[in-house]
Amino acid sequence: MSIKLQNMSNDITIIKHYIKDLSFENLCDVNYQDFKKDDIKISDNIRAIFQAYKDDNFSVLLRYSCDCLFLESKKNVFILEIDYFGLFKKNNMSNYSNDDLAKVGCILIYPILKPIIEYICKYGTPINISLKEPDFNLVKA
Repeated sequence: MSIKLQNMSNDITIIKHYIKDLSFENLCDVNYQDFKKDDIKISDNIRAIFQAYKDDNFSVLLRYSCDCLFLESKKNVFILEIDYFGLFKKNNMSNYSNDDLAKVGCILIYPILKPIIEYICKYGTPINISLKEPDFNLVKA
């Protein structure tokens, strides 16, 4: 995290955060012992949606989706979609750009979202998914 974003995160308070929407379908119909990691393709995506409010409040919605497909049969193993919402308050009246606020919001709530996704995959799918932190510098409001 850059120095600027580090300083901004000290000026922002999380008011509330929660799972706004969660959809999970385990479509796997094969024996888990026959399962090999090379037999599947995982496609996942994360994006952020920023919303500014009055009174120095703003929100970030992290939308994560993951599709897992058996390569040979082209059948889905599982589908996971989750929307995680965070509501924030700017404590410092500095003029931060919406892009910077969106980045800091993502940085603050991603560590809360990550173990939720990993837990669902660990106990609900034939494979464990370990997420790497996305480059939130690419986030635009």
